[in-house]
Amino acid sequence: MKKRKIGIAFNYRSCDAFAEYLHEQSLRGWHFKEFRLGMVFEQGDPADIDYTVEVFPNGTEMDTRPEASTEEYAEYCEAAGWKLIDSSRKFCVFRRTREDAAPIVEPAERFANIRKAEWLLWLSGAVPVFLLTAIYLAQLFTLNFNRWIFNNLMLLVLLFMSLSSLERITEGILLLHWSVTRGRMLKEGTVPIYGKRSLWPFKTALFPMLFLIAAIFFSYYQKEYSPLYVIPILTLIPLLIVTALISFLRPSRNDNWIYQMAAGICIFFYLTVILTAVVLGAASGSETASDHVKDFPLVQADYRQMDGMIISGNADRTKSVLGSASHFYVTYDTEASETSSTYSEDTSDNLQYTIYQSRHSWILDRLWRDEMPKQKDLPEDRTREWDAVSAVRRINGSNIYCELIRYTDRIWIISSDESLEDDQVRIIHEKLEHVSY
Repeated sequence: MKKRKIGIAFNYRSCDAFAEYLHEQSLRGWHFKEFRLGMVFEQGDPADIDYTVEVFPNGTEMDTRPEASTEEYAEYCEAAGWKLIDSSRKFCVFRRTREDAAPIVEPAERFANIRKAEWLLWLSGAVPVFLLTAIYLAQLFTLNFNRWIFNNLMLLVLLFMSLSSLERITEGILLLHWSVTRGRMLKEGTVPIYGKRSLWPFKTALFPMLFLIAAIFFSYYQKEYSPLYVIPILTLIPLLIVTALISFLRPSRNDNWIYQMAAGICIFFYLTVILTAVVLGAASGSETASDHVKDFPLVQADYRQMDGMIISGNADRTKSVLGSASHFYVTYDTEASETSSTYSEDTSDNLQYTIYQSRHSWILDRLWRDEMPKQKDLPEDRTREWDAVSAVRRINGSNIYCELIRYTDRIWIISSDESLEDDQVRIIHEKLEHVSY
């Protein structure tokens, strides 16, 4: 017998539209058989079959087939003239078997079942989204501001989570309006019709599509591609595979929990391996050898006489649509020579500096507040020496001299083992003035 699968989805608020759709299909000769990777229909003779779709209050979102409680419910309904065809989640699809079949539940009880199922489903999706969004936003505006604000991937995640929260809030408002209006109809003696098809497949695909479009845009804007952008895609693929397998196998409620837990653990380790490979691949290509120091905008020898040789140089650059952050660290061994491989901390000379660049003053204001010393004693004002909007110098507990310099579109943070003299400041200013990333 010829069969076909249809992936049209309905929500609980559209159970009457669901039943009407099944009725229309039966008039065309396609009769609903079961849920398996969507709705399965068998071809037969056209027939005028009446269906009803009920929301079973004792069902759960983990149900992929009739459970024991559903079977008991089906026996009660069959005595009333309705035969259960199949069930999935809280949906129960019945076919009328008697002309005098009475409604399975009263209108008020039916509304209560649908309303409760809708709110529980909304909460199960909204609470994790709200929590994750709050955690990410708290991280951005507290500990990780200077790292995340210049990271396109994290900005994409934050945008995705914020839009998801907005969508959940909007859906909650619409659900509240639906609950109030349908409840008012019942009080006025009107039986509500639960119609309209759900758009959830479109909404489910919308945000991943927006994420990928934004990733492509950011990559084009930056003229570079980050392998981290592929991680959401690699996450989506196993999730789709697991969802399809569960829909096909239709395990029991308890087995479904076990399958999903096992799949979650496997996906976690799968993503850990992928992320580790991406990070290690990026690290292997990062500038860590002293050979790369020649590309640094500033080393100690640029502004003062240096003996010995550079023994290490590290650079870390990140860039987003909001600006860039570049961190450099250069170490000399003042007693080393080209033929010597020995290194002593007592003879090392260290220079560490960071260059923040952004066209957005609020970002620089926040970075400046974060980097300003918190001690009670005011640091030394160095604005005139640096010809800057604002500049200060402080000495930390390890006798490291730190200069904080603010310009209209950038911030420099320079830490060195020795104090910078005025003539050295002018040289450094000339070296860094036109640096752009």
